[in-house]
Amino acid sequence: MASILMVPWQPLLVLKKKHSDFHTKRPSYSLIKNERTSSFNYKSTLNVPFYELPGASFDQYMDDKVRVVRAVFPDKGKTKQLNEEEWRINMPPIQCLFLNVQPTADVKLIFKSNGEDYPPNIPHHISKILELHFIRWELRGLNAFYNDPYHFSLDVRGTIYPERRGKHSWLKNQMEMNISFIVSPTMIFVPEHVLQDALELVFQTLWKEMKHELHGRLLADYNNFKRYNKSNKNSL
Repeated sequence: MASILMVPWQPLLVLKKKHSDFHTKRPSYSLIKNERTSSFNYKSTLNVPFYELPGASFDQYMDDKVRVVRAVFPDKGKTKQLNEEEWRINMPPIQCLFLNVQPTADVKLIFKSNGEDYPPNIPHHISKILELHFIRWELRGLNAFYNDPYHFSLDVRGTIYPERRGKHSWLKNQMEMNISFIVSPTMIFVPEHVLQDALELVFQTLWKEMKHELHGRLLADYNNFKRYNKSNKNSL
């Protein structure tokens, strides 16, 4: 169907900027053979303090990979397991300005430990991490903006892990989003600031939902994990 696009992942150049809690690169435009290209880059880190119970650490919680996956994707009606590492998720519709976007994504979840094959920005003393890579997208409602499915690239990667300093623990969520596409001829005469504001609002909304929902679900389920372990110890 012309109104549906499953976007294959394409590598994008990651812009090297000084890290901050939230970084947004404003969309850039260039004219190539009468075609206008647009690109976005978002980086952010979410740090939430949490309490680890002795004997029920977040590392122990992450050892149960099936449980963690179910916490990340709790709604079976909106998720489908494709293989051991990949899941297809239907996200809530995004409505802003004149756009109604219905996102669907295939995401790969990879558990890593002991510093093996960590992303370069993750310290090797971190014992366990959960890596997320959104590898394919279906963005119904945005087709009018880009010229060709093969001229659209959306790459989203994230890493979730606990970081400890003394008796204090934080759950860190680092995510980066790169978008690049050639503007559709039907939109070529739309003023840049109008196109820029509309698209940026869509992707920022998508960004915030992914980041906070994933983070919140894990912490909520970890609290259940702690309560279960505590009650079991008290019953002994």
